[in-house]
Amino acid sequence: MNRYIFTAVYAAMLAIANIAAVKVVTVNGWTVTAGILPIAIAFLMSDIIAEKYGTDVAHKAVWAGVAALVTTIGLTQVVVALPGESVVDEVFSASLPILLASLTTVVVSQHIDVYLFAQIRDRLPYKATRNIGSTTLSQLLDTAAFTLLAFQVYPAVLGGTTLPIAAITTIVVTEWVVKVGLSITDTPIFYALTR
Repeated sequence: MNRYIFTAVYAAMLAIANIAAVKVVTVNGWTVTAGILPIAIAFLMSDIIAEKYGTDVAHKAVWAGVAALVTTIGLTQVVVALPGESVVDEVFSASLPILLASLTTVVVSQHIDVYLFAQIRDRLPYKATRNIGSTTLSQLLDTAAFTLLAFQVYPAVLGGTTLPIAAITTIVVTEWVVKVGLSITDTPIFYALTR
């Protein structure tokens, strides 16, 4: 696979994650958004890109992801504005705060992830520390900022459902723990795709 395929998967996962994040689910007592898996794949893709092609290419991939999110935001809002009614309108309308929160946090957290990945790679020889270490730190920032913006700040400004701070705190802690677990779990994939 080449960097364009990794970048395409990365950008697609960001767009899918942010539409899927409209759905909040509880599995075995853990409350998370349905966007957790695609966002974990996006972080894996950015780490693979940084490992295989360098941080400059990884930063460009982040900007490609931002372009995908801007396109997703624009097109979903055009779909909502079109005449007629559909369940899609409800999903896309609810996802606007989520998409904007994602756009805000992707620009910051993904560039931090690429930076941390490079710093860890340059200081620690063990490959797993790159994937797990950078994701653990940057996902904490990403998860906290995204959840607060998506479910409290932007819905209050733009309209939409806000969640109480207690629920937001639960989502942040739960999603971060699950994302760290996914990062550990996807390390063999990272190894396989960066040989």
